Amino acid sequence: MRRPGAGTLAWAGALGPPFAWAAQHIGGYALGLADCPDNAVGPGWNVRVDPWTIVVGGATALVALACGVAAITAWRLTREANDSDAPPVGRNHFLAVIGMTITPLFVLLIAMSSAGAIVANGCQQS
Repeated sequence: MRRPGAGTLAWAGALGPPFAWAAQHIGGYALGLADCPDNAVGPGWNVRVDPWTIVVGGATALVALACGVAAITAWRLTREANDSDAPPVGRNHFLAVIGMTITPLFVLLIAMSSAGAIVANGCQQS
């Protein structure tokens, strides 16, 4: 099996955490609909929302962390490069730095969104 190169790892590190957060956001929204008492379909599902919110949040946080590890690996592979170097080496180094920077932010977004959905459970219409 061929090992992924620095470019693949850098792109995964830069794009993976935002996509993981988007998946958690959409999944959390769907779970929130299942918790609404005035939703004709939702209450019939009898879904335990809090455990599923933890599962979805944990899985997407692990995906985001794995993408962060990919970014660190890409940065280590291109450590001698500079952001202003010619592509693809300079681009890979830049994307790896971006991935390392945004991974903690998106993991925190996933954790706060999941915790907020558990603490503020229930569907209340304004």
